[in-house]
Amino acid sequence: MSDTEFAWPSEQIIIVDVEGNGHIPPDLVELAIAAFPATKDGAPISWLIKPPNRITWQAKNVHGIDNSDVDNCPGWDDIKDEVEQELTGKWFVAHNASVDYSVVKRHLPDWVPAGIIDTLRLARHVYPNASSHSLAALLTTTGLRDAVSGELHRAGEDARVTALLLTHLIEKSSTKSWIEICKIAQIQKPAEEKAPPPEQGSLW
Repeated sequence: MSDTEFAWPSEQIIIVDVEGNGHIPPDLVELAIAAFPATKDGAPISWLIKPPNRITWQAKNVHGIDNSDVDNCPGWDDIKDEVEQELTGKWFVAHNASVDYSVVKRHLPDWVPAGIIDTLRLARHVYPNASSHSLAALLTTTGLRDAVSGELHRAGEDARVTALLLTHLIEKSSTKSWIEICKIAQIQKPAEEKAPPPEQGSLW
């Protein structure tokens, strides 16, 4: 799919993934932003963050980040201006985006994205009969599993492969514009922070 075949938005598109510390509501321990479209050698921007509350063992079992990994990392107040600058005015794309968005929005209450696109919604449209629409399952369904080069459930790798997934889903959806993608997958009114559906699994 070339740029001449698809009407892209004027604003930049970024892919975001976060990991939390297992508390309710969760504190951020990792946040990553991947460029879109994904490039073969392009590494996401990522931050490890020391949360105000310790990482629970349940959360560590999901993403593998231990308290010792973040003990010497900056706190949220140390990096929030940098993160907000990277996010502001851009399309926010994530898998099960209402969860990632709600956590980031709670940490950056004044931040406003250009819009929010959920690749989970888009995947359900493109692959309605898939047994699971979790990110890991979709990588197998779409043939993107071989593109995984890092650890899934870490923010950087999840953001990177979600960027690849978005390209694949746009191609398979046969849409001709970002406006059409918005009709399928945009979150118009961000949901209140809540637990992700079972098929997506716990991010925290």
